[in-house]
Amino acid sequence: MSDTNKKILLVLAAIAILVLTFIFVVKPKREEIASLESEISELQARYDDLCEKENHKDEFLQETAEFNEQFDETVAKYPADLNQETTVMFLKGVEEANEFVHNSVAMPRDTQFYVLGQGEVTEDVAAEAEGAEGEDVPYVCSNVSYAVSYNGTYDGIKDYLDYIANYKYRMCISNVTISYDTEAEDPLKECAGSIQLNAYAISGPNRTPDKPTVDVDEGKDNIFVGDLASGASGSVSYDENSGEDIVSSHNLVMLLNNANNDTTSGIIVASNESNESTYVTSSDNEEVTVDINITEEDGKNYMTYAIGSDEKKVEITSSDVTIYVKSSSRVDSKDTNGVKVNVANDTGLSVYFKVADDDSSSPRFVLSKKAGVVKVY
Repeated sequence: MSDTNKKILLVLAAIAILVLTFIFVVKPKREEIASLESEISELQARYDDLCEKENHKDEFLQETAEFNEQFDETVAKYPADLNQETTVMFLKGVEEANEFVHNSVAMPRDTQFYVLGQGEVTEDVAAEAEGAEGEDVPYVCSNVSYAVSYNGTYDGIKDYLDYIANYKYRMCISNVTISYDTEAEDPLKECAGSIQLNAYAISGPNRTPDKPTVDVDEGKDNIFVGDLASGASGSVSYDENSGEDIVSSHNLVMLLNNANNDTTSGIIVASNESNESTYVTSSDNEEVTVDINITEEDGKNYMTYAIGSDEKKVEITSSDVTIYVKSSSRVDSKDTNGVKVNVANDTGLSVYFKVADDDSSSPRFVLSKKAGVVKVY
């Protein structure tokens, strides 16, 4: 190879080295430097922004607290749910507060329509909301429309509209019709019509549904037999005289009297009234819980009765369990003595209560819970 060609090859090799050095070394370094400069610029901008926010920290905290307070005040204008029990008691309260009677009320289930911060409820939004836990639980808005037919006085209807407008929770009326009897002696006293009442609720974190206050009888477990709270089926010998036989022959007796009687405890529960060793008692002037458990052990039936930790146990040799409740009228408003009885019957025996001389307006005896066959006379 000639010297000229060698020189040409050396020049070409030098050029190739320079090009490769630029491509694989210089260019990447330049790109890395440019990227770092861009990142530095972004970080500097963010730093400047955070510094500016830090300068206004107290202002932002105050505004956040104010916004949270305003949010809580707005949400508090709506209940946490639209359960039907609360709605029924609300409608009952409306009737008691106004000259207004609900002839009928259609009560459909509530519908979720909006999730705060996410928009209208779709299948995806609903699934995400349902799966959320803790602080991630969203605020979900729901509504229900009640179709109401009514009658009442004209003044009563106006009072009703005012009642809705000033109710503690936001409600609205989307439609009202009103008519009156032109032939009535006083047409304004005999009005009727319909109302479309719309209610709304917001569920979410730290929102507790209202617990309805129900002050009406709950009915009976079996509409075909017995009195309120009874559960015994069919006809039994005690039905013939409303359980009077239990007074003279019973497995357990409850004596319910005024707690201020110094001679004896206000509440005495005993399997043998003449034997104080079988007593469980309470001298407190309050309603106490009496637990009665009837069980089968080794082919024998036993009854355990207790007030708190004071407990007694007796064997049952009869074919059923009879309990005589000898109560009394209340002395005055300070006389609050009484019992709430819980019966758990895990045997095939039937349990019969005979309640005598209880206060008619404020009974001392209440059958609170029961399991198994239980009947009250």
